[in-house]
Amino acid sequence: MGAVRLIYDETTTELKRLGWVGKLNVDDTRKAMQSKLRYCLQDNTLYLPADQSIVESEHRLCWGRVRFEEFEEYSWLEEFDKPLDVNPLDFHMPFTGIGFGVMYSKRHRESEEGRIPVKSFISQSIIDSIAENPDALEDLSKDNFEALMAELFARKGFDVDLYRGSKDDGIDFLRIDTDESDPIIVCVQCKHPDKPKAGKKRRSLPVATVREIYGVAKAHNLDGCVAITSSTYTPDAKKFADLKPDEISVANAEDVLAWVQQYRWNKDE
Repeated sequence: MGAVRLIYDETTTELKRLGWVGKLNVDDTRKAMQSKLRYCLQDNTLYLPADQSIVESEHRLCWGRVRFEEFEEYSWLEEFDKPLDVNPLDFHMPFTGIGFGVMYSKRHRESEEGRIPVKSFISQSIIDSIAENPDALEDLSKDNFEALMAELFARKGFDVDLYRGSKDDGIDFLRIDTDESDPIIVCVQCKHPDKPKAGKKRRSLPVATVREIYGVAKAHNLDGCVAITSSTYTPDAKKFADLKPDEISVANAEDVLAWVQQYRWNKDE
């Protein structure tokens, strides 16, 4: 059995005919992820409607995939370019029948092959070890600290896109809140200072880092930023974040350990 690709315009509740399909490189995939087109992405393939004016008007769109046999049962699937009396997302059946991009994996990771969905960013054993022994947080590698933060945000209910370590422009991952009519996209930067020598303290998160990631968020037209450290943040860093509480937040080791305890178990499993 075959399937048909289409576009669902959530802004107007209309089905649209597919017009363009293309595989994107890393930079273009990231640009799409940071826009209202993120749900037109499947891994690193972008699907766009035939009517490009819809894209220019910044409607919230997502790709759809419908198996041929579903058209016999649901006649509204052939009703293009007019508001529907039903919500197609209510008929979503993962990987069979009817599927929509907005309903798929909440976790994605960049790899050499492109953007791929994953079940988890970090092993449960690492989370358990930190929950049972908070000092284990200091022993994480920088990559594992980023992965831990990404996983905790996913368990909080956010969509998460974890970037590769190189050429990230200061962004370690994107945190997306899909509860609103338009996704709220926030960039996250994680700082895991090297373990200090005996008698020394880990370096605190400076205000310069918070200013930097806030500038990155603005440059990419994102809705805000989060700066997380496995150490502490300076008073000036907190003071700067407090200037824009709706756009900037900071978190320290104490916050991270509280999240580990609160979200130790993955409720999706």
